[in-house]
Amino acid sequence: MANTDVVIRDEMGMRIPSTPTVIIVSGDTVTFKTEEGADTDLYFSPETASVLSPKPTNQVSLTFGQALSYTFTAPLPGVYGVILQDPKYPAPYEFDLGEPCNPPLLLIQAALPMASSGPENRPET
Repeated sequence: MANTDVVIRDEMGMRIPSTPTVIIVSGDTVTFKTEEGADTDLYFSPETASVLSPKPTNQVSLTFGQALSYTFTAPLPGVYGVILQDPKYPAPYEFDLGEPCNPPLLLIQAALPMASSGPENRPET
């Protein structure tokens, strides 16, 4: 089984992954780490959490020197996502993962601070 390391760095306040996508294969793992000074909150969509073991909560905090590993279970074709956010900013309020695809894909997105605002800045619907 393969493992993909995703190293997160700080770039002008944004959290940038070393790879933006990972092809999901049942039994493979993905490991998240940060560079020094790039502590990160990871936000998993509910669909993404459902195909990872152990199942993460919606928000998981990652600090320098720590590693978080998840094993992919049996996903359906589609795009699954995690948003990377500086902990000083509020949680994102939506996931825009694009069109479904096959093979399944984990999309690792850097959140824009303005796009990750709380409900007080949510557009009216």
